[in-house]
Amino acid sequence: MPLPELELRPVGPDDRERVASMFERLSFESRLMRFNTPKPRLTPRELSFLTDIDQFRHVAVAAVDRRDGSIVGTARYVQQTGRPGVADVAVEVVDELQNRGIGTALAAAVIERARENGFRLLTATTLWENRAARALLRRLQFNTRAWQRGELELELS
Repeated sequence: MPLPELELRPVGPDDRERVASMFERLSFESRLMRFNTPKPRLTPRELSFLTDIDQFRHVAVAAVDRRDGSIVGTARYVQQTGRPGVADVAVEVVDELQNRGIGTALAAAVIERARENGFRLLTATTLWENRAARALLRRLQFNTRAWQRGELELELS
């Protein structure tokens, strides 16, 4: 499949249906790798969390297909509760466009926003078997902090 022309832009409340549609395009395995647990559906509360964003403590960037306006990937950081300057990072890309550089571009945009907003430490948690996420995080200079119960915890200062 040829790579569509994409635009990176912030996620907002108007993206609720597009984010839900992107989630539906993720395979069971992609959902497992993204959420570290089986995730058959998004609840209305989760969908609100993923789209009602303040763009400071919670930043999300979407890769939007310019042909139809669909969201094909997102990356976000969310400030950890009670830890100013520390945030968790997550990335997802629809299956048919994975391993094409979209996740890297999204993650780099989110890391840049985190730096602009004064965050000093970014963390990520992934399943050990998620080789794609481990490779992405290594490319972005994340270092392993801990490994337990099949999950790898990484950080970027």
